Amino acid sequence: MKIEKSSWQGAGILGTLIIAIGLSLPPFRVFIEQSMFIQMVIQMPLLFMGGVWLNTFSWPKLLANYFASWNVFGLTGFMLAQMVLIYWMLPISLDRAVVMPQVDVTKVLTMIVAGYLVGDALNKSPAALQLFFIGYFAAMMIWLGMYFIYTDIRLCNAYSLSSQYWTGYGLCTLSLAVVSYWSFHVLKKQSQ
Repeated sequence: MKIEKSSWQGAGILGTLIIAIGLSLPPFRVFIEQSMFIQMVIQMPLLFMGGVWLNTFSWPKLLANYFASWNVFGLTGFMLAQMVLIYWMLPISLDRAVVMPQVDVTKVLTMIVAGYLVGDALNKSPAALQLFFIGYFAAMMIWLGMYFIYTDIRLCNAYSLSSQYWTGYGLCTLSLAVVSYWSFHVLKKQSQ
């Protein structure tokens, strides 16, 4: 899947990142402090997508060219992004991001970097490699979402059981949306 630059993307990227980063700043920080759903299903995907879209600008391409030798087919980018995403799915990581501002800053920066790496990897990798990583991550999100829905144990100290429950549904829905979006673009590319 090739990510292409369009005229509306600059404003979209800026708006997406302002909204996502704004959720970590007062007075809007209260939303991620009170809702696991807002942190995991709204803020983190917005940060990630902002990073993916940053890949379309020319100034980050200098960075991509510098690291091109270790990310030839996008494999390294996918693997590093996968590690970042797995870390931020751990309930203890979410708790720390709520109570420690420096951890929240780390979350914001690493999610943007992970998005950037995936955007770069999507431009370099064949569809089979994309399917492996996107499929793996989607399956992991569905599993975690189902676990959040069906467990009666509160996994995050910072969030209520009902917030965890709705986050589970959000993760399952988000996973299906990612797979559908990726499949649509791959099929569209192959039909051309």
